[in-house]
Amino acid sequence: MTVSERGRSTLEDSVVIRGLGKTFGSVEVLRNVNLDVKKGEAVVIVGSSGSGKSTCLRCINRLEEPTEGHIFVGGHEVTGKGVDLNALRRRIGMVFQSINLYPHKTALGNVTLALRKVAGLSKAEANEKGRRHLELVGLGQKADSYPAQLSGGQQQRVGIARAMALEPDVILFDEPTSALDPELVGEVLNVMVRTKELGMTMVVVTHEMQFAREVADRVVFMDHGVVLAEGTPEEILVAPEHPRIREFLTRTKS
Repeated sequence: MTVSERGRSTLEDSVVIRGLGKTFGSVEVLRNVNLDVKKGEAVVIVGSSGSGKSTCLRCINRLEEPTEGHIFVGGHEVTGKGVDLNALRRRIGMVFQSINLYPHKTALGNVTLALRKVAGLSKAEANEKGRRHLELVGLGQKADSYPAQLSGGQQQRVGIARAMALEPDVILFDEPTSALDPELVGEVLNVMVRTKELGMTMVVVTHEMQFAREVADRVVFMDHGVVLAEGTPEEILVAPEHPRIREFLTRTKS
């Protein structure tokens, strides 16, 4: 499948998914998923646990191997044969549910590691860029702090700075607040809002419905491995037509 066969301009799209399927043994987790994410767009994926949201996200950067289908990022097919996964992951930032910082490295060291090892910047260049991105997430004063000296919210903000620093085509957020205490959730969501305001393309899996209503350009609702509906936050989260979505929203409010 070539890029031109998608029927849409790659100049407008950061992520294009066509016919994505994923099975684990006999269990079909994703079925014929199709999705387009334009440059600078924030797309939020919601749905019940087990609906395939996180698996879909992890297929985009090949942390999970798709069983079938095609995925393009920045006009490059990431599902093609012989893809350089290291080069691919330079184009795709990821912020995980579990806060995956190196405990023996400072906040700055965590942000600059990929800048030096993957992007090939000198130590001075990486440090300058790393400090700038820590400033963007409000942690410039914590550059020399180790993860154990930071709150969970601060650690997750370091993770966002690390993802942003490589200037990827898209940042994937996989339930970035689910491991945090409730009082720390807001500070991470605020940084994600600022990330969107900077023009970063974002695909976010979250259970934070208020965030989805306020920040998403589009909301995608997944159910049992398929995209059941997509549209504006108003269409999906405020006045949904589909009874399954209404049921889901009722349960999230209870």
